[in-house]
Amino acid sequence: ATMVPFGQGFASMSGPTKELLNLVLSHKIRHGGNPVLRWMADNVVVQKDAAGNIKPDKEKSTEKIDGIVALIMALDRAIRNGGGFGRDLMAEEIIG
Repeated sequence: ATMVPFGQGFASMSGPTKELLNLVLSHKIRHGGNPVLRWMADNVVVQKDAAGNIKPDKEKSTEKIDGIVALIMALDRAIRNGGGFGRDLMAEEIIG
């Protein structure tokens, strides 16, 4: 797998954070009822700059939000790759 640098500032986080909000509000994202992800989502406090960019604020969030930050980063990669991995993964590659 290729490692890709991903900043935690407004420039990197705002676009995919806004997209995640759109997906959540339009009920187009599913998490299978995962209680940990739901808990982390409830903990997120969003920071906004003067230009209207947004990102999760780890310092002001009440508890852990790492799963949401990882989801935002993964969403960015999916958007940049046209919604996919760039190649098909075989079950054997994933399992074993």
